[in-house]
Amino acid sequence: MESDEYDFQEDETEHDHHAEADVDNGMRLNWKTVWTAPEECLTIMRKTSFTLLIHLSEEDVLRFNFANVDIAFEFYQQYAKHHGSGARRSRSEKRGEVRIRQEFVCHRQGFRSPKFYSMPNRQKRPRAETRCGCPARMLLRMDDESGRWHVVYFSNAHNHHVLELRFSSMLPGHRKMSEADIEQMNDMRKGGIGVSRIHGFMASLAGGYHNVPYTTRDMHNVNAKQRREGGLDAESCLRYLRECKTNDPALYYKEVVDGEGVLQHLFWCDGTSQIDYQVFGDVVAFDATYKKNVYLSPLVVFSGVNHHNQTVVFAAALVADEKEETYVWLLQQLQTSMKGKAPVSIITDGDRQMKSAIEQVFPEAHHRLCAWHLLRNATSNIGKPKFTRMFRDCMLGDYEVRTFQRKWFEMVEKFGVVDKRWVQDMYERRHSWATTHIRGKFFAGFRTTSRCEGLHAVISRYVKSRYSYTEFLHHFHRCLMFVRAKEVEDDFECAKGDPVMSTNLKQLERSAADNYTRTIFYLFVPILDRACAMRVVDSEDNGSYFIHTVSRYGTPGKDWRVVATSDMREARCTCIRIECFGVTCEHIIAVLVLNNVHEIPRSLILSRRTKDTKLVAVQSMGVIWDSVQLTQHWCLMDWYRKVCKIACHSTEKFQFARDIAMLMLNHFENEDAGDTSFPPEGPPTEGGRGLARNPPRRNTKGNGAHGGKKTQRCRLCREVGHNRTTCPDRRTMESSGTVADDMDLMDIDKLYDNLSGDLYATAEIPSFQCSDSDTQAGFANSDFAGTNTSVPVMSLAD
Repeated sequence: MESDEYDFQEDETEHDHHAEADVDNGMRLNWKTVWTAPEECLTIMRKTSFTLLIHLSEEDVLRFNFANVDIAFEFYQQYAKHHGSGARRSRSEKRGEVRIRQEFVCHRQGFRSPKFYSMPNRQKRPRAETRCGCPARMLLRMDDESGRWHVVYFSNAHNHHVLELRFSSMLPGHRKMSEADIEQMNDMRKGGIGVSRIHGFMASLAGGYHNVPYTTRDMHNVNAKQRREGGLDAESCLRYLRECKTNDPALYYKEVVDGEGVLQHLFWCDGTSQIDYQVFGDVVAFDATYKKNVYLSPLVVFSGVNHHNQTVVFAAALVADEKEETYVWLLQQLQTSMKGKAPVSIITDGDRQMKSAIEQVFPEAHHRLCAWHLLRNATSNIGKPKFTRMFRDCMLGDYEVRTFQRKWFEMVEKFGVVDKRWVQDMYERRHSWATTHIRGKFFAGFRTTSRCEGLHAVISRYVKSRYSYTEFLHHFHRCLMFVRAKEVEDDFECAKGDPVMSTNLKQLERSAADNYTRTIFYLFVPILDRACAMRVVDSEDNGSYFIHTVSRYGTPGKDWRVVATSDMREARCTCIRIECFGVTCEHIIAVLVLNNVHEIPRSLILSRRTKDTKLVAVQSMGVIWDSVQLTQHWCLMDWYRKVCKIACHSTEKFQFARDIAMLMLNHFENEDAGDTSFPPEGPPTEGGRGLARNPPRRNTKGNGAHGGKKTQRCRLCREVGHNRTTCPDRRTMESSGTVADDMDLMDIDKLYDNLSGDLYATAEIPSFQCSDSDTQAGFANSDFAGTNTSVPVMSLAD
């Protein structure tokens, strides 16, 4: 090979005692061989401790020349590292626009500026003094004819103590992450692994922390540099959604940008969420959560419950504020993305802006207020535990309208709160929270927004307040994958076998097992057990239908009326449990047993509770290209890890694997350099608008005008200056607080396992008969419905 092809050469080769040098890994490398492929060999030098560099004299260095300044500086850095110092670039000289001289110096060259010794308002302790005017340096000059850089002066005489190799590698100039390490770190961060754990993983691969040439701080700096080089975060997140849409054509997203180009609102939902909404979108709950991104923009999540009684996500949005017009825009986008389908019922925490927006966009939807928030508001606004208990009775009691009104006014007069604005407002909004006025409306077991709170807790495991919009979208997608994986697991449980029959009504139980999902089936089994205690005491033939009177054995005075056709294909009960929860009650089961029916009629099985409810819709989840790329990356990593394990034990195998790897690398780099089909800036912006700018940091709800810290109040009495533990009224108010907390007691471990969200209370409520409680309580409560109810019998036409 000709000498002018070498990137790094000796001017003369008469010093034979430096022609070869021992290397730590047992290899024998010749200088001419080493510097023929400089990029490859410099990489080896960064990984290996060369005695070759240690024994080089100043005269030897003066005989070298380099193809360019970068290779020369890399050499000087490695030389300085193995001699216990660092290196940095210093002065240079140009002839016109061409640089002809370059100087490299020791990292301790020069002196600190005097102004840093006399800073009047210094907040931090001064850093250690590192500059001492060290004269060690290396001067290069470019040859005009060959264009190569020759060493014209070299001195390794330091005026300070040099470091050991284990310490010199910790100098900032020698701490550097390779491109392969950066790629691996990025892939692991996409999986939710923190920087500290990634650093530990790298150390385990390298054989110890001392073999990792960078620290966690360097890794954080690389991440920060990538964020800066990534351009505008707002535009980057929109580009990410556009890329996702190429793989999931059903994905819908919409953004709002103000006149200055600042991203205000962002709404999105993928194809799977749209399918879930078409099946389970009759009941929707949504709430806002905070501190899920670096801009503190509120996150609004629309969710529901699927056929496994699990929480499903319909859509999500990042908004600039929580004004009425913002919620109107969100609900309009939800309606547009879901092909105009409107929910039957909506449950919120009682926010007035939400309520007004729902009335404008979905005027026909039943709006229910969260029972837990109402009890908490009763405690904070009235502050009397007995009032809270009576208010709870009025809210959950299954009374007639006249009975509800009598109890309400008795309670108001007893506590003298007639003039309280909150009490008046609650009475005006009674159709949104009182069981008396909600009976017969389907809420799929929702009576609180605890499913939203539970989902927020799960999201918090995946997203952090320091995440940008782009990072948030990546990790929010991971959260959705986790939620949907739980649904797949339950689908498998339904498909892998049949449950064991345990009741006396085995034929009806088998029919339920064939239709219902496993979760709903286990909630239905207690109903079959209670049906065995029911008796049909009277039947009235009205021609096309029968009216059956059902009573519980041993409990005279309590009865229910079941209206059923003569062929028992349709039936309705005055307890209205099937309308509220979507599962047949024990009273209808008793009538089925009377008529010797062996299968539950299809009209009594709500489709959203069955196993095959999603088989009608084709599930187009779409494959995110980033996931495919990540899978391919780890496959190659696995194969090449095996190659490395075998090749490192033999010089011949190592050289063969090295040559093949360098050949492939050069080929792929040249191929990618000529490929312009995938521009780095991604698809063009929609509508020809300019790039979206990043939003400012938001003030979350409850914060001051300047984003100050929210005032902490006691959870019991809502006063400032103490907490729940030290509250002076704890003894008198604890019972009321327990009522509110038990309303939605959530087992977090179980929540993470199956995301059931609203973990329904199973405690009996003996003070009244409840027909609109949570799903499991409604199924299990044997005192369900009233005595000799005067609710009119429903016709089958209704």
